[in-house]
Amino acid sequence: MMQTDSSKHIEYASYSEHEDPYLNGNPLIESLAAPLERDQVFDRLRHDHLTAPNFSDLSKFYKKTQINHFSRVISPHPTSFFLYQKIMELILCGYITRNPFHAENVRLIATLAENARNGEYLQGVTNITELTTAPSCLASGLSGSSKTTTIREVLKLIKQVIHHREYKGKPFLRTQLTYISFDCAATRSPKALALSFFKAVDDVLHTKYFEEWARRSKDSVERYYANMQLIAAKHHIGFIHIDEVQFFLKYVNAKDSPNLTILESLFNKIGIPVLLSCTTEGLKLFQSIPSEHSTQIPDMTTTRRMVSDHEFVFSTYSFDSKEFDLIFDAFFPEKVCFGGKPGLEFKKTFHRLSVGLPAIINRLARLHHQQIVTLGNRRTDDVELLNDIYKSQFRHIDFALSHLRLSSKLAKPSVKQKNGFEQNLPKKQDGNVDWNGDGKLDKDKQEFVGQLPKLSEFGNSENSDASVNTDNDFDGGL
Repeated sequence: MMQTDSSKHIEYASYSEHEDPYLNGNPLIESLAAPLERDQVFDRLRHDHLTAPNFSDLSKFYKKTQINHFSRVISPHPTSFFLYQKIMELILCGYITRNPFHAENVRLIATLAENARNGEYLQGVTNITELTTAPSCLASGLSGSSKTTTIREVLKLIKQVIHHREYKGKPFLRTQLTYISFDCAATRSPKALALSFFKAVDDVLHTKYFEEWARRSKDSVERYYANMQLIAAKHHIGFIHIDEVQFFLKYVNAKDSPNLTILESLFNKIGIPVLLSCTTEGLKLFQSIPSEHSTQIPDMTTTRRMVSDHEFVFSTYSFDSKEFDLIFDAFFPEKVCFGGKPGLEFKKTFHRLSVGLPAIINRLARLHHQQIVTLGNRRTDDVELLNDIYKSQFRHIDFALSHLRLSSKLAKPSVKQKNGFEQNLPKKQDGNVDWNGDGKLDKDKQEFVGQLPKLSEFGNSENSDASVNTDNDFDGGL
């Protein structure tokens, strides 16, 4: 139940205690509802096809618009419920040491504000002994295995912005940002990483941090980082998801480029739990570092710290799995299928071609339905047509997908197969996978080129100290 200010149309938080007594007495925690049950999570995550009751009677054009709706279909990943519970657990427990009415949290914000004013970034707030390093989780898996979709759909189940006005008779006029999710920039610039963070905050709170810092390219990286920490603390960010961490591999040896240690010091060190997500290729970042001397134990410090909690692994769906049955049914509902639902032969062929990868399942199913509607005289279970569509539309990634095709329908891809798949996927200049073949084919790959946000070039700002729409309640940052 939320309280509403009708004059400003702001819905203010109501508070209720949780079953765990250690979670209570904190407005940041009591404003969050009790976690959803398993069935509630899957029901809210599932996005079925919006099939018109009279689909078969529609004109060809509107049948195609109906087919377009398959792009919105989501069959929840089996790990979704545990992922949701883990994120809720980390948010609630992370706020325990960040109670806004406790002295250590006041000292934390004061310290971060002073650092931001001075342009000093400390990789640990050493003068606050009560503050503990927050845990980190890792989600890894093949490109197209629904990592990002699953994580961000799960996050949507949690209220992201909570407005506070009063807590137990005490004035508490704050805006709480429960979580944010942003991508690593496909460039070695540490300032680009900061801009991605600022943009994620702006998108939710309608602040102007991105605009402000895009103009301040002459400021030091330390000042950028210090203000990232201050913004995170001031807005009570409870959880951070950082996607596309494999981009770090592109500049892992570049001086001053962002890395896992920087991410830990930016957020975990000030009590904010983090979920990192990357492709299987990105797992190289988490390997132990060999020692200079063969007799010494390899350094596993970064791995231990950045995967201090759970690791979620996303892969392909095997043919006989419940997950493949569910996603196949979601993309081939009976009302859309001509001549009835496809039989076993079609289903086996569809799995072989898509290799059980959600991104390929989605596109292949849509293209097949579209072609059936276009031709107008074919059955949905036309295996020959399905093969022709694949040969025509997936030739640019067929070599990569071939690494995942297995002789055993029950087996999972090996590490070698996964690496072969990732290494041979065509990439765009921003480092993302070119699923639709808009770029060049594999053999014509261009060298990776990072891109900064499309604003004025860094280093060319005429007045990097100019301020625009700063937060008045920023405690002296910027």
